[in-house]
Amino acid sequence: MDDHFWPSVYPGLIVGALIGLADRSILATILGAIGGLAGAFAAFYAVTMLAIEPGIIPLVAIIVGAVIVAKLTTFAVAKIMGRPAAG
Repeated sequence: MDDHFWPSVYPGLIVGALIGLADRSILATILGAIGGLAGAFAAFYAVTMLAIEPGIIPLVAIIVGAVIVAKLTTFAVAKIMGRPAAG
């Protein structure tokens, strides 16, 4: 996955934006996408450091990392805006 950095973190952008859209707010969508990218970056770094071969396992790790960080950012947006978080 070393030579495929950006294609491997695109799922983080997509997943983060979808999680943000679930909160029905433009700010949550933008920050969810940023959080998804951050989670995908972190998971990509972990997968690269562990030298896991490209396949379904790294893809799942990247998506899970993106979901976790995107949920945390959208939760923070909901708390800052003073309303309950979606999902």
